[in-house]
Amino acid sequence: MIPNFKSGKLQIATGRTRRSPSVDSDDLVTLEPLDLVWAKCRGYPWYPALIINPKMPKTGYFHNGVPIPVPPDEVLELQQKYAESVYLVLFFDTKRTWQWLPRSKLEPLGMNSDLDKAKLMENKKPNVRNAVKKAYEKAIVHRCRVRGDPNPLSEDSSSDNAPL
Repeated sequence: MIPNFKSGKLQIATGRTRRSPSVDSDDLVTLEPLDLVWAKCRGYPWYPALIINPKMPKTGYFHNGVPIPVPPDEVLELQQKYAESVYLVLFFDTKRTWQWLPRSKLEPLGMNSDLDKAKLMENKKPNVRNAVKKAYEKAIVHRCRVRGDPNPLSEDSSSDNAPL
């Protein structure tokens, strides 16, 4: 679903910034490491991801008791290929895909239920919508684990305790 660095499908930013029509340019929310976002790669649907601090310790760290994956060195090295400011994100996909994306390709996840619902239903293909939904659920479970909240999606889900 999401481009993989090893597959050679890395999208290099062109320097153009295009804002999503759902975000007013004056109302862009500041994004920080460990924020949940909807991330957009060309040719792929908007997809749930976690912003990662590229300067995190190589040994990793815990965010409120939840382990945060450490980006591989080859992913970190790709940042220098971008002329513009980019964020490192880790997608909530099954392959644990990393990507560098500009702010214009990121929108906060979990802050606007209408936006979340629109992103969840955006794709016409049921298998793609299902993959986005599963990733969204993983993102919500991650947020609940970090905050110490109960999982609102299900009481008996085996994914509740699964790491990112």
